[in-house]
Amino acid sequence: MRFLGWFNFILLLFNTSLFILRRSTLKRSSKLENPPRAAFVKQVRFLAIVHPWTGSVLMLSALLHGYLATGGFILYSGSLVFLSVLAQSVVYLLGKYVPAMKNKWRPLHRALMIVTWLSFFLHLLAPEFIWFPII
Repeated sequence: MRFLGWFNFILLLFNTSLFILRRSTLKRSSKLENPPRAAFVKQVRFLAIVHPWTGSVLMLSALLHGYLATGGFILYSGSLVFLSVLAQSVVYLLGKYVPAMKNKWRPLHRALMIVTWLSFFLHLLAPEFIWFPII
């Protein structure tokens, strides 16, 4: 169970690194010569390709982690983390398949990333802040 917690944390960091790398490195790397910029572009492309897959693995392993940690389906602080990751996935799917959301989904996806991290830190600091058994 502790392994799944760390695994989820690493996946969350990995998925967030796409935004961080894109935002910080590529904007500044335009001043760099071409070889370093090309390396950054390759990293961003790789992260963009695997990002949906690692997000899906994160959702599944977070669900399993929560079930094993609580012994059932319980609404607790970890559920907030899971629901925020699920919301990010829904926003991505809406952006991909709903024409009206085509150009509007990314800011919402990024805002939900902040919500995910806030709920993650709440989960670390006060795991039993919310505790409501469902089943």
